[in-house]
Amino acid sequence: MKNDDKLKKIKEALLAVMREQRRWLLLVGTGASVEMDTELGMPALKDHLLNEIPKDTDGWESIAKRLEQGDDLETSLTGINLTESLQDEIARQTADFVAGKDAALRDEVLTGKKIWVGEPLLRQLIRGLSPTWPRLPVVTPNYDMLIEYACSKTNIPYITGYHGGIMRIQDWTKARERLYRLNPVTMGGKRRDIITPISCIELMKVHGSINLFRLDGTFVENDLWTAGCPADYTPMIAPPGDMKNKGALNFYGRLFGEAMEAIDKADAFFVIGYGFRDEHIHQKILDRVHSLKCPLIVLTLDPSIKLEQLPAMGKNVWVVTGIPNQTNGKTNLSGTRFANSNQELNGDFDGVNLWQSNVFAEQILGG
Repeated sequence: MKNDDKLKKIKEALLAVMREQRRWLLLVGTGASVEMDTELGMPALKDHLLNEIPKDTDGWESIAKRLEQGDDLETSLTGINLTESLQDEIARQTADFVAGKDAALRDEVLTGKKIWVGEPLLRQLIRGLSPTWPRLPVVTPNYDMLIEYACSKTNIPYITGYHGGIMRIQDWTKARERLYRLNPVTMGGKRRDIITPISCIELMKVHGSINLFRLDGTFVENDLWTAGCPADYTPMIAPPGDMKNKGALNFYGRLFGEAMEAIDKADAFFVIGYGFRDEHIHQKILDRVHSLKCPLIVLTLDPSIKLEQLPAMGKNVWVVTGIPNQTNGKTNLSGTRFANSNQELNGDFDGVNLWQSNVFAEQILGG
């Protein structure tokens, strides 16, 4: 089979999966933010924490030493018992750093000068929602608000589960009540208004957000505080390493509750920019894919051992990545590797970058 013919067959197979009427859930990882600004990745955050947290801070000196010796941030913050004050300081510094990068991108995304890489895919998934499943669950561990900006710019209604004005509290029921409309219909010669749900995104930020804060056990969402919150409030950010598991799981019901319910209801999964390193997020997805043979499409730049294991879970599991360069260890940005249990639908293709969600949306979904 010619290479062009094989690529065409792969695209047709992917389109066939996407056209099936299913309840899709989108999982957005850090890679979708890094494509907008590389400093939204862990290396830049590592440098920021080293510069901003004094070495004499209780419990920080040994961590700083590991970072200076070359350990990455995730490794350095794993397997360590930290004081609550140091955890809060790391959360504050992480929130400040991400908020600064977020602010630099915000207006450009809102005005369309820059397009968030996941925006075309969001538009396509929203268009494909059925009247019986008019909500698209989007789960993300990202702290930034790029998804919110992209939705606002494209007039895609979204909720995060928080209800109110400037200060919002978590209440999914009330948040959903905002997204219904009255549709006039004529029945038996009489006009009636029927309440119908509006197609929208339900955004679940399972590791917190730069606009989410806590005071004791109370959570509030406040967009005005991303540049700095009152001293008695702490940013609700689950920092890197296994601290993020502990921090997030301490508030499991509020951060993960709706996401886990959404995963239970979904029967197809799309994943972008995510490396499958947080089992507490993705394990339930993989369980459903394995037991129910749900479609799973993964788009991300860097291949990994974890990703290599996924195609064996079913014929509708696709892993689409860049091509690793065996000589220098880097990933080919202008090439794509397709992995599927069907060997006829596997292969490396130069000059194709379908691992990018915006390119995938354009070439596979047509927009």
